[in-house]
Amino acid sequence: MRASAIKRALVALAVGGLAVVGLSQPAQAINQYVTIGNVPKPAAACNNHGVMPAGGWLANKSCGYVMGTAIAGTRFDVSTTTPNNFHFGRWRAGDGSSFCAYLVPGALNTSHSTPIADSCSSATSDRLVHRRTFGRDFDVAPHTGNGAIVVRINPSACTGYYNYFTDSTYTTGALRDPAGFALPTTGGYRYTTADNGASMIRVDALGETIWLFVSRACINAQLPANLNNQND
Repeated sequence: MRASAIKRALVALAVGGLAVVGLSQPAQAINQYVTIGNVPKPAAACNNHGVMPAGGWLANKSCGYVMGTAIAGTRFDVSTTTPNNFHFGRWRAGDGSSFCAYLVPGALNTSHSTPIADSCSSATSDRLVHRRTFGRDFDVAPHTGNGAIVVRINPSACTGYYNYFTDSTYTTGALRDPAGFALPTTGGYRYTTADNGASMIRVDALGETIWLFVSRACINAQLPANLNNQND
């Protein structure tokens, strides 16, 4: 082969190599599972005791703020799993809404899985750790409290819902998945969503402590003026 031909071949090979390197890579395949109900609360990791009848808690981190409930029969894509078996990934609701969150251990039917592209990044996980990403007007300063502000509830006018967030911006939502039982007359306030639409409270019902959303308007008059807006 003449020198000029060899040079052209080497240039073509180099260009081809660069083209291969520059190709966008497909998202990593991970496993999607169906969620289950009557999930044991994470006693060993978080010192919570009892069960979650409707499905496993969704949170902003392991043992973090409850952000919803992965209703039994919905789907969850497992991006990563922590050493204490919390799963970070995408919860997919039956109505088409979906968002990235941490799911408590034991909330998945692991007898069958479906491959799916990973859609929850480490950047989302890092952002989610900071509580002002999803909420405002917290009951107390970061890393303290557990719904210590007791609010009165009018059960005939207020409904409890297991979920609110629509997507991984955590800036919009709608009350969804009604709890299906009458609320008690008091609850423990934790925080309000970033758009001021719903508040997370804990109530004693069905023989358990249950976290759920109510409309902020339902309890607004019961809340103190000095709620906490520090970030983590």
